[in-house]
Amino acid sequence: MSGFDCDVAIIGAGPSGIAAATALSKAGVRDIVVYEREAEIGGIPRHIHHPTFGLLVFKRPISGTKFIKALLKRCSNVRFETNTTVTALRAGGVLDIAAPDGNRRIRARHIILATGARETPRHPRLISGLRPIGVTTTGALQQFLYGARLRPFRRAVIVGTELVSFTALCTLRKAGIKPVAMIEENRRITAYRPLVLFARLMGVPIYTNTRITGISGREVLNQITVESPGSGTRHVDCDGLIFSGNFVGENTIARTSHLQHNQSTQIPQTDQNWLSSDPAISVIGNALHPADMGDQCYQEGLIAGTFVADLLVEKVSPTGAIMIVNHDATIKMTTPNIVRQQGDGDVRLNISLHVTRPYTGPISVTCGEQILYLKTRRCMPARRITLKNIKLTASQFETMSDLRISLGKPH
Repeated sequence: MSGFDCDVAIIGAGPSGIAAATALSKAGVRDIVVYEREAEIGGIPRHIHHPTFGLLVFKRPISGTKFIKALLKRCSNVRFETNTTVTALRAGGVLDIAAPDGNRRIRARHIILATGARETPRHPRLISGLRPIGVTTTGALQQFLYGARLRPFRRAVIVGTELVSFTALCTLRKAGIKPVAMIEENRRITAYRPLVLFARLMGVPIYTNTRITGISGREVLNQITVESPGSGTRHVDCDGLIFSGNFVGENTIARTSHLQHNQSTQIPQTDQNWLSSDPAISVIGNALHPADMGDQCYQEGLIAGTFVADLLVEKVSPTGAIMIVNHDATIKMTTPNIVRQQGDGDVRLNISLHVTRPYTGPISVTCGEQILYLKTRRCMPARRITLKNIKLTASQFETMSDLRISLGKPH
């Protein structure tokens, strides 16, 4: 390992990072280090005390905290360094690191970015008003309650209706905080419709087709103003406002590096084996597709880690022609967003996507004039849709055409 400080450096210790480390270790890779900027391992799930994890991995529902503990029992011969921030990603497998014992530079044979996702806070959502205390996100709420053991407010409104929004609803009730309402801009909730009944049983109204137009309170939040076409303008008294969901990939390190990005999503270009434009760097998990379930990210990390292990012993080659994956504006992102030919042969792959609005109808995948996939699918925002068994021939790579994914039949 001359000239290298480790075989594989993994950035991020959430489910996908832990999974990649587990697969690498089981494949015989010995020098693995996982860098985590937080003080604890586990990412977002470690804060979630509700049984919303484990169905895919352990075939039973468990809390996020138990889920992470169970995953770590499978992960041996791996070094975790917490309170450690990667400040720069460079070509040649080089990382700049800031840690409690000082700054340093290390070099790895391969780097895996498993930096996860974060919720969109208030300001990127372009909501006007003052900046009083009490405005937060679900992630920050979990840290207040379970990390600092603080109750930041007594009456709270939740913005959003994704699955994480209903997790926030449970968290509030468990902490003795009254949920006042849930606000959703779309005409129906983003999560599964039966959860409307769950909120109703908890006595929490859901205002759909409604947006926040103002936040009041000079120092501490005391009221929000909402508006909907049917009900007009109304005021809701509260001292807490929680922005939930609307996840984006945590790709700050990648964006400031030499890696190429998808022009429309600003997500790093990543192929069907999770290799970036630099074949010595992989990108996995919710950095690519925010925010899928922790179980899904773990399963993905296992496959990606196994591929990297094969790459290190040259069982597979990262070289080959590249095809760009383009998509409609109503598609939020695809995974992968590039397809890399291995050698000079055909490629068979699955493509996952997320939509920006509800859609039921045909989804097509084309390469030039050729239709590679055409099926009717039901799509909802924040849910992964997987298009399976798409085949690209060697001759299609030679045409230099792009792959196109569309909601609707090909024109």
